[in-house]
Amino acid sequence: MSKRANESLKILSYFFMPAAGLMLMLFYIKCAGADVVYSDYIRIVAEYLPDVGNPEKLLVPDVLTRIPATYLGRFINVGTFGYSVVFDRILGIAGLGMMALALAVYFIKYEIGFQWQALIYVVLFSLVKWEILLNGTAWAHVVSFGFFFINYLMADKLWRGETNAREELTLFLFPIFLLLLAGEYIASYAITMIMLSLLGVLMGGVNSWASGRVQKIFLGILIFTVLALLIYMLSRSFAVWEHTGATELSFFEVIRQEPLFIPVFFVKSFAGAFVGQETIANFFGNGSALPEYAVIVLGIILLMGYVLAAYLYLRSELFEVTVFPAVLLVSGFGNHMLVTVSRWIFLNGDYALSSRYSAQFMIGIIGMLLIFAMYPFRVRALKRMNRGTRATLRNCIIGLTVLIFAGNCYTTYQEIVKAKYREANYNAMYEMAVNYRDYSAEELKTALEWTKDEETLYKALEILETNDLNVFRGR
Repeated sequence: MSKRANESLKILSYFFMPAAGLMLMLFYIKCAGADVVYSDYIRIVAEYLPDVGNPEKLLVPDVLTRIPATYLGRFINVGTFGYSVVFDRILGIAGLGMMALALAVYFIKYEIGFQWQALIYVVLFSLVKWEILLNGTAWAHVVSFGFFFINYLMADKLWRGETNAREELTLFLFPIFLLLLAGEYIASYAITMIMLSLLGVLMGGVNSWASGRVQKIFLGILIFTVLALLIYMLSRSFAVWEHTGATELSFFEVIRQEPLFIPVFFVKSFAGAFVGQETIANFFGNGSALPEYAVIVLGIILLMGYVLAAYLYLRSELFEVTVFPAVLLVSGFGNHMLVTVSRWIFLNGDYALSSRYSAQFMIGIIGMLLIFAMYPFRVRALKRMNRGTRATLRNCIIGLTVLIFAGNCYTTYQEIVKAKYREANYNAMYEMAVNYRDYSAEELKTALEWTKDEETLYKALEILETNDLNVFRGR
């Protein structure tokens, strides 16, 4: 086989695991779900259907909190697929595919080893995030994370002074474009890009010959990112939020009554990043949960992993080579903070473990693993460490990666086992939704996971029935 053919085969091998991971995701949503609206879909149907092309529903002051891209998604979904939840789920999987593609390009650039690639893809495609996969309403968030990865990858290229004019223009426009997709996660993205841009302005990237040009471009990115954040904050100021079950106590009142609640909530969110909430609740089988103290210890271990990764990144001076892993690390940590700040109001410590947030949290774990994979290449930095320090760091990395791998694999195994039960639950939802007149409001609310008023529930089901959408399509 020729050298060129060998190189092509090697490059293709970088895309085999992403393809396998995406097939697993598609297989899972096929085996674990049914095409039925439930939970937050009830509100969406009642509020936006059937006239999904009505501009009055789009042109509202708080539109950015409602994620404008979802208007287009609903328009296509209703017109082409009769409002299919499966369509939204596939869009979410496409977002994971975008992340995988960005990672594959990065792996090729830096020739990341097979074993580290496999570990990172285990995290990316694990079923810790089963809820965000099956609840298709979150598809825009996952797609926005895919664009985050692409944006961060291009910023990494700029850091090296290797971008062309088209890529630099794209970097300017990315923050404005992401307003259409990211929703509240524009905050963690913006803070991450602001920090990177400030460093870019101060340091000018890693190529001294390009420093002046790179500094100017990072300054432009900084301006556009701040502008995007301000636009979102303005739109958000018009929003009226409804948080069912939220406390009326202020942040300081909660701190005064339960000083450890919010710190413990924050720490537990790290445990939920690599062991699923339901897996924790049934860790030993027969409903036997992992003890609270063990969950907190797991959270502390992963939090220390962030500290270790940051230390290795700085100590090995990886910033001379790449900023992509550090950006992912900061972004993931920011998501933990964002979830804590926005969700403590429910006064439920287990809320931090919810599967719906694992896709946000895994970004930091991927950044952490990339740093672990790359820092040994910085031989100059390793020579400055004594043998004992190197051995201790190696053992810490091995222990942490084994925990991450085991947690994600065990949760994925558990979710594959549960898939048939989830499918049965969705099928039961389907039958009740189709025959909703045969059930009481309380029965419907329980089955369709709707916790608010019954008027909205019946309105949504009537809209679907009248317009032959979702469960009523073709009946």
